Amino acid sequence: MAIALDQFPRLSTARPANQAHLLLWDTPTESDLSQLAFFNNAQRINYRDDLLARIDPGDRFLTLHHYPERELEAIKMICTRAQKPMVLLEGLDCLITYLRTQPQGRVTLFWSTLEKTRKLDALLWILLPIQLAPPSWPSDRLHTLAAV
Repeated sequence: MAIALDQFPRLSTARPANQAHLLLWDTPTESDLSQLAFFNNAQRINYRDDLLARIDPGDRFLTLHHYPERELEAIKMICTRAQKPMVLLEGLDCLITYLRTQPQGRVTLFWSTLEKTRKLDALLWILLPIQLAPPSWPSDRLHTLAAV
């Protein structure tokens, strides 16, 4: 079910504007995401597509858990290259799910570092399913949407 246009949040009012925010939404449709981006003057960017563009075709394995700082830097660069004042980052669930399968608390370290990241060049909203939300993420930098 789609969300009503009048129920879209004003994501541009999020503060602090130079840090990452989470938008938890289990069932967005393509139409919902397009309308949300239009309503908030946001640029939709897909992390998976960005990752595929950065992968060296000669690499035999995708070892993202060894380089979480590289993925955080890639997220910062997404904000730097954005053509609009806000980024709606989709597809990060693939990285989070991957990190959750790795030992030694890699996903916890990733969330902690992302939470502390400052000075992003665009207001960043990361779209994730509710079950992937980190339990310690600040509630003032979190918004949950449910279909009506």
